[in-house]
Amino acid sequence: MLNYVSSHDDGSPYDRERRDPLGAGTRLLLAPGGAQIYYGDELARPLAVPGAEGDANLRSLMNWGDLERGGATAEVLHHWRTLGRFRRAHPAVGAGVHRTLQANPYIFSRILETDGRVDRVLVAMDQGGGAKTIPVFGVFPEGVELVDGYSGVTAAVKDGKVSISTESGLVLLAERR
Repeated sequence: MLNYVSSHDDGSPYDRERRDPLGAGTRLLLAPGGAQIYYGDELARPLAVPGAEGDANLRSLMNWGDLERGGATAEVLHHWRTLGRFRRAHPAVGAGVHRTLQANPYIFSRILETDGRVDRVLVAMDQGGGAKTIPVFGVFPEGVELVDGYSGVTAAVKDGKVSISTESGLVLLAERR
């Protein structure tokens, strides 16, 4: 399965107006299966160009100038890169067995066992900024040190939970290597 946000072959891209490029990146890069990033998705390149017709909108110029100015475009790129690095470091994200652990706020795990190696991740969404305590639902054993792939903050599992403080409400937990 290959997931994508936009493509030159699909005239109905997800989030055509780029209203939620952070959410689109989160959904794409944390989805099971393959993830295809079409040029400009990682910068929220506009998909509606004045005067363009049809799929010409999907082939607009790259918005490098927006990136050079920083601000929202740089934030979008940072988010996509962070998620991409986590996905690359943890094959369980795309190929692991998915388990929904909590519906609200959403927490899931993916575990991949191949060639005698086990890769485990736990993703907690919509946790809010600041201090938070996240149950690990037995995905990680007591005392193991975890790192949040989004912030780099580390914490050990204690009483079946991890307590951390991060700016982001998205937490990407894996064992520290």
